[in-house]
Amino acid sequence: MIFITGTDTGVGKTYVSSVIGSHLKYKMNIDVGYLKPVETGGIQDTLTLKDTLNLPEDLSILNPINLKNPLSPNIAFEVEGYNISLEEIKERIKRSFDTLSKKYQYLIVEGAGGVAVPIKDNFLMSDLIKFLDLPAVVVSRPNLGTINHTLLTLEHLRNKGIEVKGVIINCITRLEEVPYYEKTFETIERYGHVEILGVVRSREDYNIQFEKLLE
Repeated sequence: MIFITGTDTGVGKTYVSSVIGSHLKYKMNIDVGYLKPVETGGIQDTLTLKDTLNLPEDLSILNPINLKNPLSPNIAFEVEGYNISLEEIKERIKRSFDTLSKKYQYLIVEGAGGVAVPIKDNFLMSDLIKFLDLPAVVVSRPNLGTINHTLLTLEHLRNKGIEVKGVIINCITRLEEVPYYEKTFETIERYGHVEILGVVRSREDYNIQFEKLLE
C-alpha cells in the first residue's frame, strides 16, 4: 500500500495514480484498489480511478469525504456548512480504508493537494498519512521551482515520521522544454536524500520502478 501525495495541487497525483494502478493491475496481474479519502471540487478523481481500475465499490466507499467546492478541505467544510467532527471524518476514512485494504492485494491511497493542506481542526494531509500508517510517494513536476517544493515536501513528511519511498516526476511540462532537467533531478536526489523512482511522460510512456512501490 502507498499514499500518493504531491508537491502541490494540479501536479498530477490522480494521473500518476492511474498509471501506477493500470500497470499493476493489467500488466502485473495484481488486484489493485483505490481510496481517495478526501476530494474537493467534485468527484472526478475518484470516478477516474473507479473507471480505470474497473472498481465495483460505491463512490461513498472509494471517497468517504466529498466536498463540492475546489478549495482546501478546511475552507470547503466552512463555506459549505458541512458540520462534521474530525473524529467522524477519521472514522469514515478508516472504515473505507479497512474495507478496501482487506479486499485488495494492493491499495493506492491518494491525497488532496499538498502535504500541509489542512483537512479540519489542525489535522493536515500529512496527519492523515500518519493516521493510516502508510509510506508516501511524492509526485513532483520537472520545471523551475520544483526543487524547492519537493525538498520542502520531503522535509515535512519526515518531520512527521512518515516513510518516503521516493519521488515520481510527472511531466506536466514536456522535458524537452525544461533546460537541464537532469541537473534538477540530481539536485532533488542529492539534497532530498531520496530516489526518483520514475518519470511519467504520458499514460503510455513512463518508466517507474514498480518493484520499489511493492516493497
